[in-house]
Amino acid sequence: MSRSFALRSRRALLALAAVVLFPGTAAGQTAPPPPPQAPSPPADAASGATASDVAALRDEVKALRADLDQVRATRLASPASPAPPPARPLGYESFWPWILPPEGISVGGYLQSQYETHQDSQDQLSQSGSTLNKDRFSIRRARVNLTGEWQYAAVALELDANTTNGPQVDLRKAEASLQYRPDRKLPPILMATLGLFDAPFGYELDESPRTRFFMERSVASQAFFPAEPDVGLRLSGALGFFRWTIAGQNGEPLGEASPFVLQDPNSAKDVFFRFGVDTHPLEDLHFAADVSSLRGTGFHAGTAATSATIQWKDLNEDGVIEPYELIPVPGAAATPSANFTRWAVGADLRLSYQSRFGVTKVYGEFTLASNLDRGLYVADPVITGTDQGELGYYIGVIQDVTRWGTVGLRYDYYNPNFNSFDSRQGKLLPFSEAITTWSPMAALVLRDRARLVVQYDVIHNAFARTSVGVPTSLADNVFTVRLQVEL
Repeated sequence: MSRSFALRSRRALLALAAVVLFPGTAAGQTAPPPPPQAPSPPADAASGATASDVAALRDEVKALRADLDQVRATRLASPASPAPPPARPLGYESFWPWILPPEGISVGGYLQSQYETHQDSQDQLSQSGSTLNKDRFSIRRARVNLTGEWQYAAVALELDANTTNGPQVDLRKAEASLQYRPDRKLPPILMATLGLFDAPFGYELDESPRTRFFMERSVASQAFFPAEPDVGLRLSGALGFFRWTIAGQNGEPLGEASPFVLQDPNSAKDVFFRFGVDTHPLEDLHFAADVSSLRGTGFHAGTAATSATIQWKDLNEDGVIEPYELIPVPGAAATPSANFTRWAVGADLRLSYQSRFGVTKVYGEFTLASNLDRGLYVADPVITGTDQGELGYYIGVIQDVTRWGTVGLRYDYYNPNFNSFDSRQGKLLPFSEAITTWSPMAALVLRDRARLVVQYDVIHNAFARTSVGVPTSLADNVFTVRLQVEL
């Protein structure tokens, strides 16, 4: 073997190794140069040069083999297919003002379309002319939101379209804020907001329907606040794990059965206080808890004066007016409007734990109130002469089932008047008007894009009576299927 043949063999071997290591190198392109080697020792006249060349070539082949093994190991560790998206993060609920949008303007939205069927549905009309059929397809929410986030200012705007009571479009958020937020990875230390925003009481009111898996808020929450937003002023902030909010609102929230929605018939405002903690004691554990209070003033509308009238009641049904069938109705003086006091205190807690199965979330809320019901058993102590004591609570659990599914169960309780009495055979007897609901839920989930949710509500109420006049439950279970797609 001559020296020239050894050199040609060496170059051929290096070229072959370069092709193996860099398969994407096209023909005609220059392969990456081999790593520099130590100079060969001087050749002697006979066979010394050949032996040194062979030894150097062996060292280069070993080095190339080591590089090839490293490349293969890297490719196996980093496959070409994309990694699956991460599981839902702990504390995944995002609601203003704790969201962390990119600086500048961002736009989002979602659509919730559903089918629901009710046990108490009837193919009839009520005395007011509204339909009693509740088995229907509907657009529950179609919302578009715009947020603007800058160093010292922020804005939030949200519009909602739905067919719940016929086609309608509502303004759900219109917030103008000044803030101090030195670290954009954290909530603002101080934020002042003026506009239309969700009432800062408890957890359910501030949890976005976009992230909530259960169809609607609990019965008590819907009775106290028929809809979340009202107009007012809010001061809020975060310092470490501590969260606080102080707010004043008109006290006539959207969705209330009142001619004064989003207005205020009296000068007094509803004042809210909410203080709590939000922290990650462990990397895979999220803990949050709050206490809330509300004190406000309700309004009882007065009546206009009426003049004296005469009514005719056809007692013998002959169609002829007889003197004894004429009934005088005296006039009435006007009655002034009146205010009454309402209040509420509450506490909420939630735990989220990340395991290999996904996120497990356990949460609950308790509320004690007086004269606050504005959506179900509307409280008006001016008419009844007594205050209406109200009690509500719920507890729920939500569990991820792989990254494609979620299941949950919620129990909620609402007593609209724990001092209620019922008249039976001329006697006043205490009885419970409490409404309880068991709500199992299952969902098919495409993270951050879509979810298909099925929920069945088993409801026990006191809306009906037995044949002897004892209050009993009216069949009112509800089955709902909802498809939500996000922008």
